[in-house]
Amino acid sequence: MTDTNKPLDPKHEKLLTTRGRGTGKDYEPFIKVHELSSSGESVRIRSASVGRVHHLLSGIELFAFLVFDQFEQTTDIREQYPLPINDTLDICTRLGIRHPQIRGSLTVVSTDLLVDLSSKQQLAIAVKSSAELSKSRVIEKLQIEKTYWETRGVEWKIFTEREVSDGMRENLPWIQPYLSPDMTDHQQLGATDVQDLLHRLKTHPKTKVTRLCAKLDDQYGLDPGFHLGALRHAVAHRFIRAPLNKAFHSWTFSDLTLRDTAFAGEVNHAS
Repeated sequence: MTDTNKPLDPKHEKLLTTRGRGTGKDYEPFIKVHELSSSGESVRIRSASVGRVHHLLSGIELFAFLVFDQFEQTTDIREQYPLPINDTLDICTRLGIRHPQIRGSLTVVSTDLLVDLSSKQQLAIAVKSSAELSKSRVIEKLQIEKTYWETRGVEWKIFTEREVSDGMRENLPWIQPYLSPDMTDHQQLGATDVQDLLHRLKTHPKTKVTRLCAKLDDQYGLDPGFHLGALRHAVAHRFIRAPLNKAFHSWTFSDLTLRDTAFAGEVNHAS
């Protein structure tokens, strides 16, 4: 039986009735963390760019997500984005490769991250460990994605652990807890709070901000970690621009700037 005559997996067929549709906060990913047989490094995280909870299926995917979530031109990120089965079947026929399937039923091909930019362009991102790229079947599946997106004029890229700089390896996990969907007890920052924080840091422009934050806690009689927590929150939620390729413990005031659109509409994604 040829692939074109095989049925779609019933579970995937049911998911397609509600998943992979919409944009922004209305989007629902094709695969969710709790549906995996083994959660492994999968994680749920709230984005700064969109303000909804995203479902990421690996540690590398989390890094890729955080990189694009912090990218100032990002306006939307849709993870586990399903491609139309008829299109992927046609691509497999033209390329002469077997369509992904399980136990004789076709399975949906999905793209790990679909990123919308303020320029109205899109980026389709396949996230893989570099070790997987030596596997012929992995390459075949990636070719399906590549062909689908490039025929639609969308730039398609592969993201591996090699794209993550040493600075990012320190900074992204440092801000990640402040994007947790379960984090509800931290301060909610407004424009005045962030401006006050930057004003206080400005008084010692050459001092490492991590050290200065501890001194400011003492100076203002606040709980230890208050100012540093506010800084992590502000960077995580894109209120403050910081050099993510440079390790956070090396930052000084000159590395930090208030983003121009940080508080447009006073949107707060922290709750």
